[in-house]
Amino acid sequence: MIFRRTKYLDKIYASLAREKLILLLGTRQVGKTTLLQMLQRELAGNTYYYSFEDDFSKMEFATKADFMNYFTLSLGVDFGSEGTFLIDEFQYVKDGEKILKSLYDDRDIRLKFVVTGSGLWTYGTDNKGSLVGRWDEIFIYGFDFFEFLEAKWLHTQALAWDTVTESIRTLVTPYFHEYLTFGGYPSVVFSETRTRKIAELEKIINRYIDRDISFFLDKNRLIDFKKFFVYLHSQIGNLLKKEAIGEYLGIKTRYIEDFLYILEKTLFISRAYPFFTDKSKEYSALPKFYFSDVGVLNFIEKSFDYRENNGKILENFIFNELEKNKKFGSDSIKIYKKLSKSEIDFVYDGLDMCIPIEVKSGNKDVTPKIFFSFEEEYGQKTTGYILTNNSALEKKAVGDKELAVIPNWYVGRFLAGKGGAGESY
Repeated sequence: MIFRRTKYLDKIYASLAREKLILLLGTRQVGKTTLLQMLQRELAGNTYYYSFEDDFSKMEFATKADFMNYFTLSLGVDFGSEGTFLIDEFQYVKDGEKILKSLYDDRDIRLKFVVTGSGLWTYGTDNKGSLVGRWDEIFIYGFDFFEFLEAKWLHTQALAWDTVTESIRTLVTPYFHEYLTFGGYPSVVFSETRTRKIAELEKIINRYIDRDISFFLDKNRLIDFKKFFVYLHSQIGNLLKKEAIGEYLGIKTRYIEDFLYILEKTLFISRAYPFFTDKSKEYSALPKFYFSDVGVLNFIEKSFDYRENNGKILENFIFNELEKNKKFGSDSIKIYKKLSKSEIDFVYDGLDMCIPIEVKSGNKDVTPKIFFSFEEEYGQKTTGYILTNNSALEKKAVGDKELAVIPNWYVGRFLAGKGGAGESY
């Protein structure tokens, strides 16, 4: 089943209008290949497609000319004419960044390039950063919750602030429970049975480790990676203490950092760093981390029964919805914790908005006291507040700022500004 991911295609088309090189970054099975196939069908003019997925031995091209000659002969690519070359899984090309840099710098090449990769093709090389400033990067994730609803053929365009009634919440809730259980990988979403969904998750994780990770780590470090990977689920939402984890698992701290780097670069996890200005009052060093898909987290825990009070899964879900619906690429989702132990789950720290967000699993709509102290400290920067909960939907206030009380499943749509109240932020 092909689901047209408009939110990403719109970004790609906007980039193609102004850039020569677009990189689509994402972990395995999030839909990068499907996006390229859609572009191949929809783009006008000369369009070429090639995937390095089957060239697992890592192809190597001696020079830019070698690369061009190979594809001129094999695909009939005309590098001197206008068109688009869609290249999948480019991380399997040895020194691929050097090739892309040369193609980008050659003004006689009129083709544009849309290239997918895991973000790891520079791991262990001296080429890191050689393409900085030369491309548009678009990060591809599995379905966010509203994409998930659309993939289930619900017409979410009708879902706005003033339309989220009790009947709508009743309609959406079973889908939300399914999403919190199995996540948003497309192949999992479109699998029709529980058994098939679990099998798809297993395949995604196994292929991720056996192909992507084993490609970059030697046998001994791969064993350590697997041990660390399985242990990670127990640390969701905790301050990440690498030294303590390394000591517990018997793995050197520098390897723990390497593993976290790999997981982040492949968009399998994200780290949330502290929001702070005063080290004497606020935590400033230790981040938290979250999996980019809650289905993976449930698979590692071997738990596929929805639990109403599973705060860890809900917190991970909210982080993902915020991350997947960021307004600008440089916006970040941070944590906030005072040395006095009071904390706010997340702070959306953006170029044009700063929004503290507190996550609740029940129906409480009581304004957290820490919002008022945050307003006193950062009111000049803060644009509004969000309190997520099980079902309540209302507008309140923190000082002269709006506090939006919204259902947990609505946070991505609200942040994207598609709902009526979201536009005021």
